[in-house]
Amino acid sequence: MNIREIISLFEKAQRIPYYCLRERDPDKLLKMNKGCCLEKNGFLGREYKKLGIQVKYLLINFDWRSLPIPRVIIDKKEDHLGQHLAIKIQIDGKWVIVDSTWDPGLEKAGFPVTKNWDGKSDTELAVKPLQIVELKEQPSKMTVTTNAEFFAALNEYLKGIRRG
Repeated sequence: MNIREIISLFEKAQRIPYYCLRERDPDKLLKMNKGCCLEKNGFLGREYKKLGIQVKYLLINFDWRSLPIPRVIIDKKEDHLGQHLAIKIQIDGKWVIVDSTWDPGLEKAGFPVTKNWDGKSDTELAVKPLQIVELKEQPSKMTVTTNAEFFAALNEYLKGIRRG
């Protein structure tokens, strides 16, 4: 197992701008060059498995209000709860949390961005977990049909931070 390759894949996914798409599909992450936790961490899980690394998927319930997002945007959501996808990988017999969700451009607004990951310890989780459920397999692609106004406003807000 090559730690440098593990870190490189993480950084590749992390650098891709966080963006909530209506059609969420990890297979399209690189082509679209944007995605949310499902695309970014789903992509990572698939790539790590190709390297022979064991992967577990974590479905994390969280409260959007715990993130540094203006209340006027949060209030566009039907409720404040959300679901987040992260992964765990086994490195040297130890399970390590890996979460590439927030791109580095969002750190200045207070989003939890992992910097200089060593490839051996947990990364920061993108959200504060209310509950974590380990999934048997990777969630497949999905279409989001609710909260369109919230996600559009969030995407614009995040774009503005990056331009900042």
